Amino acid sequence: MRIRSVAVALVASAFLAPAAMAQSASIDFTLTNDTDNVLTRLYISLPSTNEWEEDILGEDVLGAGESIDISIDDGLPECVYDIRADFDDGESVQVAQVDFCELDGEELTVSE
Repeated sequence: MRIRSVAVALVASAFLAPAAMAQSASIDFTLTNDTDNVLTRLYISLPSTNEWEEDILGEDVLGAGESIDISIDDGLPECVYDIRADFDDGESVQVAQVDFCELDGEELTVSE
């Protein structure tokens, strides 16, 4: 069984940072798939819910070694969200408490 992880090219505290002011502008970041599998879906949700929002990738997928620029411009009401990435081999990885306000303009890397 492979263990996958998600890393943000920021200081480690970005994962556990307290919620900043609500986000009203778009959040832009680069998603990099540093695994051997196709990343098929990417979800975010508020930590206070057990439901995932719609798939950020939509109809797109992210092949092994590929990167894509993502812009979330729906006026996120908070800064801190949980992330789930699903792969074509049926595996998934989840990371809790990612501060999207700190992520803006940075890289989010999914790796093995």
